[in-house]
Amino acid sequence: MTTKIVLRHGVPRRTVLGSFGVIYVDARPDHPLTVRLGVYDGEERRYTLEPGDTFAVQDELWVLDRVEDPGGDWRVFIRKVEQPSEVAQRP
Repeated sequence: MTTKIVLRHGVPRRTVLGSFGVIYVDARPDHPLTVRLGVYDGEERRYTLEPGDTFAVQDELWVLDRVEDPGGDWRVFIRKVEQPSEVAQRP
């Protein structure tokens, strides 16, 4: 079963859960790093996420784990949340 996915610029990813694609990465100075993510798992949804934010895919909870090289040739890492205690809480 898929538990980790790496997304690259312009390359949608199909899995048994559904399709994933990054619409954009906003890495402007003095702004929070955000990722606009598109998910299709029988229903199309779009999320605007910061690292640590969670989102639903089918009946599973996923988290935006990290973004590498956000100002360049970025890579977005998402993963399935295994334990509820893994979810970061933003103030």
